Amino acid sequence: MTLFHFSPLRKEQILRSSTWGHHFFFLNAILAIVISFSYVYAAPHTESLSAFIYLLATWLGQSCFLAFLAFLILFFPLTFIGNFKLYRVLSVIFAFLLHCLLLIDAKIFLTVKVHITWMVTSLILRDLDFNTGLNFRFMYIAVLILILLEILFAKLATREVYKKRLRHNLFPNIVLSAIFMCFVASHGIYIWADATSYEKITNLRTVFPAHYPMTARSFLSNHGWIDDDDFTEASSEEKSSTSNFVYPLAEIKANPQDNPKNVIFILLNGMSYSDLNQTNTPFLMSLKMSNTSFEKHYLPYQNYEDNLFASSFGLPVQYKESFIKHKVEPVLVTEMQKQEYMVRVFTNSFLKKDVASVTSLLGLPINRVSALKNDQLVFEKALDFVDTLNSNQRFLISLNTNSLMYVARNKNAHAKALKELDEELKNFIHELSRRDILKQSLVMITSDIGNPMLLGNSTDYSMRQQHVPMIALWPNDSLKGISYNNLTSNFDIAPTLGLEILGVTTPCVNYSIGNSLLKIVNRDYLLTTQGRSLLLISNNAVTVYKRNGKVHIDEGGKIRDAKPNLENLIKAMRELNRFKG
Repeated sequence: MTLFHFSPLRKEQILRSSTWGHHFFFLNAILAIVISFSYVYAAPHTESLSAFIYLLATWLGQSCFLAFLAFLILFFPLTFIGNFKLYRVLSVIFAFLLHCLLLIDAKIFLTVKVHITWMVTSLILRDLDFNTGLNFRFMYIAVLILILLEILFAKLATREVYKKRLRHNLFPNIVLSAIFMCFVASHGIYIWADATSYEKITNLRTVFPAHYPMTARSFLSNHGWIDDDDFTEASSEEKSSTSNFVYPLAEIKANPQDNPKNVIFILLNGMSYSDLNQTNTPFLMSLKMSNTSFEKHYLPYQNYEDNLFASSFGLPVQYKESFIKHKVEPVLVTEMQKQEYMVRVFTNSFLKKDVASVTSLLGLPINRVSALKNDQLVFEKALDFVDTLNSNQRFLISLNTNSLMYVARNKNAHAKALKELDEELKNFIHELSRRDILKQSLVMITSDIGNPMLLGNSTDYSMRQQHVPMIALWPNDSLKGISYNNLTSNFDIAPTLGLEILGVTTPCVNYSIGNSLLKIVNRDYLLTTQGRSLLLISNNAVTVYKRNGKVHIDEGGKIRDAKPNLENLIKAMRELNRFKG
């Protein structure tokens, strides 16, 4: 007794559908390969021959694999309908829809270097007007072309079914065999690259959709093909650098000023904007009123090191681990060295690891960073260093004060520490003025971490805590008594130095996601990340995009659900991924 009983006519229909489906699959696999070439075009640039071979093998193998997967899961089971005409109609419809999906994914990857995920799909479904800034107008022509091609493929497959079988056509078998070999070779090459930590190949793993290359490092380690120590070291390196990058995007060119200026950073860490008042910080308030103040300056991150990285490079923290691993130096530090600037950092720190983190983030030798016991010594040593330079020597010094971070977290202790720090700052600025250094220098006073007591109820981002002072004393007593109310962040510091001090002519989009503080107009939001969430900081609220596609708005700790703005999300992702290779 058989499980299924088919009539002779039904068996003939199933056999005919199966034969037709194989020809139809072959033609659509070729079309998938053609469409998928866009991923090769958008892949990170590489000069490695082995990486290029891997990319081509993966292109052919993965494209055909996706087509075969669709045939196995969808088209082959449909043959058991037992109706040849209905099977052809359904196959044409499904093939058309799958190729449309592939085109949309290719467009998204070309633009923002990500593939369609549940989050992206849910956002598209919630924003059906496709107001994404991605320009899907090409789909009007693509849809028509796909329909015509699928109809043509259906007719060609039908002709093959009814053609008299006088000879066996080897061409499809040869092509599919070659593609299968590419699929196997692709995974084999990646296994080797993964085992040897060859990043020029492992960095290409996310180029193609639904691509999960085999990794065999632990298997090879267990069987003695590679050493355990090598495996452990390679594993830690892979964790710290999982993506390629291009930085800067173009060669940095500059026209140095005839009379170059000094740069003095003063970081009052532990201070937020709300700490400014006439009682505790009278001198800082006077500087704010008489010079240039940026009233809406927000820290992008809650971690000091992340904010320092954002200030130094003008880039989001996603690049930090890779840059540290590859010892990438900020382009402005490199340009300062070309212009013969003396660079020093003076920080209030008891921990050697703090000094090490500063040197790695700034790309400086450790002998250029001085760790001191208190804020008073920070200001004193900075002045001593300036006194050792001749009048023609230009310098950049960064003073990191951390006394506000060390005091007990109560209002009275914090207020006392503010008064003491304000007095130290007053003495330092007066000494700079007495030495006639202020007229030749840009002084920027801000903070790389806000008041810890102002965290509040916000779980993702505390605008009150992250809102910090940004006061600039420009050379030659220019731009006095001006307040800017545009949104600014640490990402804007590097472009400001490049454009206003170093004379960099290369557009700042090539080395930062920010802009000069003096050239920012009508900015709708600031972009940052928090864990696995994307944050857009506007004037009064923070819009949080979660990885699961959900969106909410945080207004001072008051959370409410919101409809996603896919246009803003795509623009933000484009900015975050702009320096990925």
